[in-house]
Amino acid sequence: MTLIQVGLENKLQGRTLAWALDFPGVFTYGADDAEALMRIPREMLRFEAWLNLHTDQPWVLLGGLDMHIYETFEVSTVLADGEPYEVNAFFKSDLLPLNADDIQKTLLIFNWQREELLAGVETLPKELLTHESTDQPWSIETILDHIARVESWYFSRLGFEAWLKSETGTSLRLLELSKNAVNRLLPELENSDQVFEHNCEKWSARKLARRLLWHQRDHIDQIRDLAFRYFFLQPLDGPDR
Repeated sequence: MTLIQVGLENKLQGRTLAWALDFPGVFTYGADDAEALMRIPREMLRFEAWLNLHTDQPWVLLGGLDMHIYETFEVSTVLADGEPYEVNAFFKSDLLPLNADDIQKTLLIFNWQREELLAGVETLPKELLTHESTDQPWSIETILDHIARVESWYFSRLGFEAWLKSETGTSLRLLELSKNAVNRLLPELENSDQVFEHNCEKWSARKLARRLLWHQRDHIDQIRDLAFRYFFLQPLDGPDR
């Protein structure tokens, strides 16, 4: 029996985000707690299959699943420099330092995600990368740029220099710079028990790792959805046939 300890993050852009806290990279959305929890088993199976594609020695071997709600966090909004700032979840488990094994697995997942992201983008026509639809103002190029800059921002929450703060260039260049920085800096957080606070939001090494994998996976899925809609769901500002 595999125990799944779930952290629930409520009121995140009107939804509930369920985190499988012992399995970074596994999360689900739902209209409420029940719907998000219901989707966890399927996501765990998908994650296990995804790992099996990348390694001959996966560390997730699922039997029966036993889910427990570990903690619930209510997202709030505060004012920071006169602008609304969303305070996201900090769970009790985020206080636990990352050990060497945690960091190794986080970087493996992060780099496999990056490979998937770039491989998917390489197959898309150039006009799609800059395409903006009426219901999605962000182009894929904008999303790629955003992924890289948020990774830099995450590390700045823990006292590192925001390495892309003043960088310019193509989104692919920024992604490469950011990937190299993540691989270099995350090992420096081994066994760190420091907790930082910015704008009423707490950050730790474990929270950074959790959100790092969530953010990249979330946008990979978003890009895949945009590409599908562009090609197959007409008329949604897709190419003329």
